[in-house]
Amino acid sequence: MKKLFPIQILILVSCKSKKIEMEILKPKFELGFDVFAEVSKIDSISSYYLVFIENEKEFFKVVSDKNQIKYYNGIKLEIGHNYKFRLQQITDRRPSGPNDQFTPVNYLDIAQCRNFDKTEICTESSFELATASNLKGLYLRKE
Repeated sequence: MKKLFPIQILILVSCKSKKIEMEILKPKFELGFDVFAEVSKIDSISSYYLVFIENEKEFFKVVSDKNQIKYYNGIKLEIGHNYKFRLQQITDRRPSGPNDQFTPVNYLDIAQCRNFDKTEICTESSFELATASNLKGLYLRKE
């Protein structure tokens, strides 16, 4: 009986620690937000594709690595077609004024650039920089 008691305590402690460990290892990350938009232009610079997408309200220049392995059964992007992108916005040039009202500005005055490895990619006109978690190269993951 004396030998069983320490074994029971050991089992209870080991089960409890596993549960705590599982809670700590849960990944907490933001995948972005969904945007349904039309592909207006596809360009490239160095080892990156630049996919220009737009809808009635938003304009994004999506940066996608050419060297990524495409999705199995992925959809290849075509200009003039609409797709659902899961975006992570990199730049936001909209100034916040009183009461969060949009204040018109000259976008050419506040162009922002970001380095992707050793390649500098900048915002253009009203297009903000973004990446898409469901885009690899020019292939969009089927949902």
